[in-house]
Amino acid sequence: MSYESANGRLRLWVAGDLMPTRRLVPFREPSYQALIDLIKAHDVAFGNLETVVRRSDEGYPNFTQGTPMSTPPQLLEDLQWMGFNLFSIANNHATDYGTSGVLAMCAHLDHAGCVAAGAGPNLASARAPRYLDTPAGRVALVACTSFFRMWNRAADQRPDVQGRPGINPLAFERIYRLP
Repeated sequence: MSYESANGRLRLWVAGDLMPTRRLVPFREPSYQALIDLIKAHDVAFGNLETVVRRSDEGYPNFTQGTPMSTPPQLLEDLQWMGFNLFSIANNHATDYGTSGVLAMCAHLDHAGCVAAGAGPNLASARAPRYLDTPAGRVALVACTSFFRMWNRAADQRPDVQGRPGINPLAFERIYRLP
């Protein structure tokens, strides 16, 4: 038996920031429907979930550099209806509702069956790859961000400490050399 994935043809759609605040399903405009059909035609549709998926009673607004972004959990169904099936959650809005918001978001994504990487209950989880299996093959995602405040980082866990929920940080160092 040969598998479809053996042909080496995996179709990938890559979008930018996804920040839904209302239902996406009811619109019928032809150009919108054409976009939805295009996204659905791909094996993998990736987007950066630039928001915190949470109910209004989950998490409290944290210190941010702008507006705290929030998406109700039921809108994950709309993103899936559009064809999105792989998400980065490592971004500057992931901690807009504190550590409890990060945990709520991870729980809602898991409950909806969404494959998402880049944040978690501790640093090991935030850094872990997530896998999306499609008929055309398996895709792994490791997500990180270089735009964050120090307290947004997930923290290491130890046998005596749980770690801290947060994002997978991409740290870098600037070095200036003068003659």
